[in-house]
Amino acid sequence: MPKARPPSDPVSPSPLSPAEAAYINQTVRRYGTDAIIRNYGPDPKRLHLHVETTKDTGMEYHECLGLLMCNIVRDQISFAVTKRGTRIRGNAKLAYRQGVVI
Repeated sequence: MPKARPPSDPVSPSPLSPAEAAYINQTVRRYGTDAIIRNYGPDPKRLHLHVETTKDTGMEYHECLGLLMCNIVRDQISFAVTKRGTRIRGNAKLAYRQGVVI
């Protein structure tokens, strides 16, 4: 069997302006005041956000994503929500490992 590669170094996410961070906090607080928001995307043209909350996702997900897309100018906005206590999958692992809490 081939030898496994060593783990890659963590990449710091692209910084947000204070106005963008404040707007994201205000918008995502629709999930509740206990929501934890992480920015984990290294590309400044793309915004990658992960939200961890105790609330079930419903129409708030689509509403938050629509508001973020209307008011934050980026080529792509990725928005994922994980309920606290569930198994972490996909890009949520990246957010937990190298994301910055907003």
